Amino acid sequence: MLVHYKELFAKDFSGEYAIPAFNTQDLETTLGIVQAAISKRAPVIIAVSHGTIEYTGLPAIVDIVKDVANNLKVNVPIALHLDHTKDEPSIQEAVNGGFSSVMIDGSHLPFEENIGITKRVVDFAHSKNVWVQGELGRLRGNEDWISVNDAESAFTDPQEAVKFVEMTGVDTLAIAVGTIHGIVKFREKITPKLDIERIKTIDALISKPLILHGASGVPEDQIKEAIAAGIQVINIDTELRLAFTKGVRGALEDKEMYDPRKILGPAIEEVKAAAEKKLDQFNTSNQIK
Repeated sequence: MLVHYKELFAKDFSGEYAIPAFNTQDLETTLGIVQAAISKRAPVIIAVSHGTIEYTGLPAIVDIVKDVANNLKVNVPIALHLDHTKDEPSIQEAVNGGFSSVMIDGSHLPFEENIGITKRVVDFAHSKNVWVQGELGRLRGNEDWISVNDAESAFTDPQEAVKFVEMTGVDTLAIAVGTIHGIVKFREKITPKLDIERIKTIDALISKPLILHGASGVPEDQIKEAIAAGIQVINIDTELRLAFTKGVRGALEDKEMYDPRKILGPAIEEVKAAAEKKLDQFNTSNQIK
């Protein structure tokens, strides 16, 4: 069932488990995510990027998520969240279009400008009963419009995080602590190294849920340490894309294959399996009794 993003935080679960924010681009990925949530009795966030909205159109992807999540067989909570977006008109469209949480990514801006744009988004979204996620610090990597090299990346400063939250009124905060966006870490065989002490410090200073972006490919032991340190939402995109592609490539090994359902069916199953693995790793499985 589709619920407001804030309902996922009705109880304090910090240090116990994290809720995955799984990115979707289409019906098949959405089905795989929701089927995993049902099988594992777990709450999930379905995240939609600006690039996906450009691909599908906002009404179409919102309707897909709503229709799948509100199916009578879906008896676990699912929230719809707008991922990295840098312009206010797109966020306003998403707020008015059915998202219960939106992310304004001003991390590429100077600190004071990031505060300014984030505060404007918060004022607008809160007037519509929508939560806002801000970001402080910059992750290396590439994803949709984001492109950050080593020299441009920067970890989140704990004291700046305090000021940022106080000045903007954000509901959740995405922090940079060592993860990497996109496919680069897989292609270059990079193992991310999380700054667990930084997470602990930020968590002790602010009372908002902390979000870990770019978490595909992070070793399980580091993920568990990050959750224990205070991370409450973990974003996963690239691993689901790789799973989807694996399913399609496997189906197309049959040169006579022409039925889209038999090509995309295995992709759904691979996405489901990948999502289930993450739900187990994040200790999110069986949190819905």
